[in-house]
Amino acid sequence: MSENIKDTSSLSELFENAFKLFNNINKAEQPTNSPKVQSDVRKAMNMLEDLTRLVSVVDMFSENETIDEIATEHLKYLLLPALLGTLTTKICGTGDRMHIVKVAEIYFRDFLKRVKTYGVTDVDIPESEAENDETNTSNETVKSNTQMVTEMVCRRNTKLQRYREQKELESSLSTLQKNMDNPNIDDETKREYFITLLKLYINQTIEELSSLAAEKPILEHMQQMGRTETMTSQSSHKSKSSTPKLQPIIITRDEVQKKVYGAGYPSLPVLTVQEFYDQRVKEGDWPDPAQRNQINSKCLQDLVNDGTSENTQEDIEAVEKEEKEEKDDPELLEQVRAMDEYKDTHRRGWGNRANRS
Repeated sequence: MSENIKDTSSLSELFENAFKLFNNINKAEQPTNSPKVQSDVRKAMNMLEDLTRLVSVVDMFSENETIDEIATEHLKYLLLPALLGTLTTKICGTGDRMHIVKVAEIYFRDFLKRVKTYGVTDVDIPESEAENDETNTSNETVKSNTQMVTEMVCRRNTKLQRYREQKELESSLSTLQKNMDNPNIDDETKREYFITLLKLYINQTIEELSSLAAEKPILEHMQQMGRTETMTSQSSHKSKSSTPKLQPIIITRDEVQKKVYGAGYPSLPVLTVQEFYDQRVKEGDWPDPAQRNQINSKCLQDLVNDGTSENTQEDIEAVEKEEKEEKDDPELLEQVRAMDEYKDTHRRGWGNRANRS
């Protein structure tokens, strides 16, 4: 019993840290493609992916439950695919935006399917790419102008209604957020807060899916024009072999659940916890269990003093710098900020102007 309480508290603490970082990314004044924001995005995604795997391991959710049967402290974990989908759309510099869009769609659809299964919403989930193709092949009749106008009016009214609901949910959430800071908050108020948060992200997810659906034809056109090939050719030789494609991590424990909550794209498989671990071991990112103790027994100083080690002083400094960046070292942050301020007031080429006419 005590171990379960510790596990729940550690999960909750990890979620709070990840959600805080997620909100900071959304409030950041820096551009999304800046190194700082991209580093935070990757860090937040790693935390949320770890949470997803842990939630799958403890088998927290069941398809036979309703929203009323889920414990209040567990409601927030239903947000995991929505948060991962939002962060996925913020990834820059991969060279394959279409892949990023498809992974984000998988996360968003998984979130909507789950909240609809638990009865949080009755929204119609937008059709996936495969379902859309089947619908287009089965319904080849040309729509009349009246039908097209009617659909446009319905979409506009739905969007206006969703906008009003969004404002009401944000107002309610702001009030409930103040109550959440109260240490003596009752379970009913806390539950209302998480349900409101779920409804807020349902509306945001629908808007995100709509935006991604509008972006895909543009990306497809760019691929046809050959622009994507020229953009990826420069980086494919350098990073294709070392950086595998992003794979969606959703809440699933075994092959049966994997089929139920499938991605819907043959080229984008959803990984179970064991498959994900085996894949990382095979790629060399994680150590083999038989070699884990041997690797953990070695420290950085041992590798430096080892005569067979090929690490140079530059490699060691790079590792130390990367560790400082991950831990948000105050001294390193101060140096980076000082350099940014220096570049703001000293443009490139302003140094020696003596020989200029």
